[in-house]
Amino acid sequence: MKTKPITIALLAVLAGVVGCASVAPVKFVGPNGKTAYSMRCSGMGRSMEECYQRAGEVCPSGYNIIDNSSGTVAMMTQGTMIAGVKRDMAIECK
Repeated sequence: MKTKPITIALLAVLAGVVGCASVAPVKFVGPNGKTAYSMRCSGMGRSMEECYQRAGEVCPSGYNIIDNSSGTVAMMTQGTMIAGVKRDMAIECK
């Protein structure tokens, strides 16, 4: 069975999206002047649950969600459009 080149390219792009996606908190100054963290919870097989888990690790005494958003992103590869979900969350530790 032959594999089409477009299938290989599509799998390579999807693998790249998965590889790049990580829940890595980035510090910033929140609306209350406290240290806050922004996290991206996107990628194949990822869910907001991973952001909530990471938030609990970053803020063991609890946290307030100051922003929570999701949307759809599209990428073009070899003339084919693929779509994925983009999820972001920002928290401020209590």
